Amino acid sequence: MKMHTYIFTILIGFLTFGSASADSGEHQLYEGSKAFQQMKQLAGKWEGTVDMGKGPQKITASYRVTSAGSVLVETIFEGTPNEMITVYHDDKNKRLGLTHYCGLNNQPKMVLIGNKENALEFDLAGDAPIDAAHEPHMHALTLTFAGKNEMQQHWTQFAQGVKKKVVTITFKRIL
Repeated sequence: MKMHTYIFTILIGFLTFGSASADSGEHQLYEGSKAFQQMKQLAGKWEGTVDMGKGPQKITASYRVTSAGSVLVETIFEGTPNEMITVYHDDKNKRLGLTHYCGLNNQPKMVLIGNKENALEFDLAGDAPIDAAHEPHMHALTLTFAGKNEMQQHWTQFAQGVKKKVVTITFKRIL
């Protein structure tokens, strides 16, 4: 009986300490770089049009801030076999980067190389897990903002080490 009381007391202590720890604000909301703050403003639902060589098609996208405000998750081509995820986040030096989980079956990593008031430019990171000379991949991304509710994405695809095409997606916020 004493053993049960002892174990019960220890469990109550762990539960109490865990609750106090969670309430202490241990995970403060992350603000991040100016560019990341700009990206977090995209949170919501978007509709867009893209031409992948078969005429314009409508697509949807969503942006969701997670991980105590330190990550923005973009889902494009939602609900289709072509659905893709891009995760935006600052590195330890507060430099914005992204990892794109691509329909080309790879995960190019890009870093911010240009930051203007209405545009962010990303290029393939030197440590990206891509054989850039041989593997087809998304090599660059430029986001152009037209106010809070409109933007364009310009995805630059490379194959065999050279630029193959630029895919442009025009988005409008719906929620």
